[in-house]
Amino acid sequence: MAEGAIRLPESTQTGPSGAASARVARSEPAVSGVERPAPPADLSPNQLRTERSIAIIRIAVILVVAAVYLSSIGIRRPLGPLAIAILALAALYALWTLLAKPYESVPGTRFQAATLLADAAFITLWCKATGGPASEFWTLYLIAVIAVAMRFDLLETLAAALALAVLYVGVMSINGGLPRTSLLTRPPLMLITGFAVGVLARERRLDQQQREALARIAEESSAALAEEQALVARLRQVDLAKTEFVAVASHEFRTPLAAILGVVSTLRAHGDELDPDVRAELLDGAAIQAERLARLVEDLLTVSRIEDGALPLDLQPVHPQRLIYEAVQASGTADVVSVKTGGVERVLCDADRIVRVLTNLLDNAQKYSPPGGTIFVAVAEDEETVTFSVRDEGPGVPAAHREEIFERFRRLMDGSQKPGAGLGLYISRCLVEAHGGEISVREGQGGGAEFVFTLPKHPVGRVLVTAEHPRDHASVG
Repeated sequence: MAEGAIRLPESTQTGPSGAASARVARSEPAVSGVERPAPPADLSPNQLRTERSIAIIRIAVILVVAAVYLSSIGIRRPLGPLAIAILALAALYALWTLLAKPYESVPGTRFQAATLLADAAFITLWCKATGGPASEFWTLYLIAVIAVAMRFDLLETLAAALALAVLYVGVMSINGGLPRTSLLTRPPLMLITGFAVGVLARERRLDQQQREALARIAEESSAALAEEQALVARLRQVDLAKTEFVAVASHEFRTPLAAILGVVSTLRAHGDELDPDVRAELLDGAAIQAERLARLVEDLLTVSRIEDGALPLDLQPVHPQRLIYEAVQASGTADVVSVKTGGVERVLCDADRIVRVLTNLLDNAQKYSPPGGTIFVAVAEDEETVTFSVRDEGPGVPAAHREEIFERFRRLMDGSQKPGAGLGLYISRCLVEAHGGEISVREGQGGGAEFVFTLPKHPVGRVLVTAEHPRDHASVG
């Protein structure tokens, strides 16, 4: 049956063309002539800061070494072209690492190993060019060991210190050999320095990891606390709303009950003495109050079914004018309603539920309309939805309250003390959304509030679609 078929969204349809589109989306062809950005470095933010610090330290060391070397020319050593060339190359290398920031694009381990080898090579060449075994610049190896400790763990630092010591001893042996005193002090000092700074760096990293862990715990606790505070605030609002609802519901129950009890008491005491017209008028008033009481009870039962998820829909194609007619009769607004169906012939819905929605909206419009005001009901459609609108000539709904009035137990506090338990709009929203539609309120043309809700032309969700038996057409006065 065409009206009862459930159509899948286009995004869920499959087929050869859909599969081909998916394959095309997954495989992007390479574009020639377009430069791809360099892959990001695999260093953490802390490691990137460390590399920047090492680059700055490298510049500072070269400046100090240059100042010491140049100040001693003519006193302890001559101006050596090899030393000047090594110093210039080292300065260029240091400026490159500081300004070009290669550690941000080159893979971290590769960059760290390359710079360590470069530092060791420059230090070794510098020591060899400034006196070999007699050069006082051998202490630069200690700074290199410290740089290793800033990057790696204790074992790596010890291994690097041992390698630098072996390198130094080997190169100096080729250059004439180290004195016995230097051999017994300098390599062990490198190892001791490596061990000391490695331990300190390890403790520093452990402290940093603990701080980061505590920061994460604090952040998670703060987020959890914020959620709990929001939940508490929400529960407080619900509790206040329930308290208000109990007070309003008590008043709503008491008023019709008092009227009914008054009629019953009057009829019991003076029923035989009353004029038949007066007796009929009293009974009509009691019936109206009983209907009001029944509707309030039905509202409470509907809310209970909505919250329990037990609200099945029986969808049928219905003429929209019939829905409006039944809602107008139920709300008693036939004398003030102006209807335009816009040529819409059918709407697929649970008729009783949508009549309930329209009734609630008409009651709400009548409640806030001025005396003699007109309520305008209109129906329109497009390819996917049918739209209903109910507009009054009242004061309208402030923009700040247009969402909250659809919450349960929530009423618009405007000082007018309008009757109601704050359930009608909440029930209307739930019934419309159960159909797969949406409901909202906006400012009407010329003022007033205009409630608009849409219903899809095709059923959504798990609903019961019955045979096509449209309700009889009826006119609305």
